[in-house]
Amino acid sequence: MKRRYLRPIVPALLTLSAVSAIADDTALLNEARAVATSIPPKLIAVLKDEIAHGGPEGAIAVCRDKAPQMAKAASAQSGWSIRRVSLKNRNPKAVPDAWERAVLEDFERRAATGEAPETLEAGEVVVDAGKKSYRYMKALPTQTLCLACHGSDVEISPAVRTKLQALYPDDKATGYALGEIRGAMTIRRPL
Repeated sequence: MKRRYLRPIVPALLTLSAVSAIADDTALLNEARAVATSIPPKLIAVLKDEIAHGGPEGAIAVCRDKAPQMAKAASAQSGWSIRRVSLKNRNPKAVPDAWERAVLEDFERRAATGEAPETLEAGEVVVDAGKKSYRYMKALPTQTLCLACHGSDVEISPAVRTKLQALYPDDKATGYALGEIRGAMTIRRPL
């Protein structure tokens, strides 16, 4: 399977069907990008509000309960299946499938070579069990407000640590530094 990493390719000669396929892929990419980038700012706003009112331990419920509700509502509105995944997941439902894992690992390699994590994205048409769909992922870099729950042992308060251990006994989502890839928005739509 050849994965497209959204770097422009200029072929010497394009057939009409190739031009049409590129236009279709570009339209899908633009739509997927718009859907994927619409949720994080809303989630961050809700997190900031909750942190201001209930501290970081109160914000855990935002990521646990409200973020999936926001993704479900955006999925219903947009027609795209939306979720968050991570190589170091907290929520057991955030485990990447094989395609998502490969893209996340590629994001890590690309970030290690100097690409800015906030620019990392991948999209392509895939065929799985005979069904075509368009898949897209956008990296989610760790922001300052994320560190209170996802940072180092020094950054996570005892109250947050206690709540996380109670809710997520198999938590793998700590030890991040500012700007590191915390996970990704992953979206999919059947074609």
